Amino acid sequence: MLLKTTYCLFAFTYLLSSLAIAVQADAKIGQSKVATCIGCHGLGGNSMVPNFPALAGQDAAYIAKQLKDFKGSSRPSAIMAGMVASISTVDATHIGAYYAQQTRTAINKDKTKAAVLALGKKLYENGNPETGQAACFTCHGKDGKPLQNFGIPILKNQHPQYIITTLKLFKDKGRTNDRERAMSRIIATMSDEEIEAVSYYSSYLSTDL
Repeated sequence: MLLKTTYCLFAFTYLLSSLAIAVQADAKIGQSKVATCIGCHGLGGNSMVPNFPALAGQDAAYIAKQLKDFKGSSRPSAIMAGMVASISTVDATHIGAYYAQQTRTAINKDKTKAAVLALGKKLYENGNPETGQAACFTCHGKDGKPLQNFGIPILKNQHPQYIITTLKLFKDKGRTNDRERAMSRIIATMSDEEIEAVSYYSSYLSTDL
């Protein structure tokens, strides 16, 4: 019950902060600001590199917040700090709007990961009652697409390797810019095996390869 209450508060807070973003965001302006993003994140935000996240179709509020956090050091990154140095708060909302309108391409599935997908599905849909881990779909959606402008990232067709890295950062407190530290608490009891399993499943959202 405590975890569910935390998620509701998390989502409500994010919704309020996102309303202002939605009013002023302009995707056309955002498109004019992403030239330096293409090298790592690909044309239209479809990254071809497993360690660089796909931005296409991502939640606009989520992207805007990450850009502001990189700039404000809430999310430390030597690479991104330089990239966002000249991006204003308003620019960040425009960039978020642009990428949100792009279509994310389907990811190539790794056929060697069949064994982990069953566990990933279980964790994504049911969590782990023994450790208190909540079900991922609660925030990220049963179809991998959470409600838009809540600032919750879309995981479907995201690189599994990137999701794994991100979850481990949350677990090791190398990343702490999640609202109300929700992810840090959820991930705290997960094993490396569970992290890998849920990362691949949340990317594929299927046990079929």
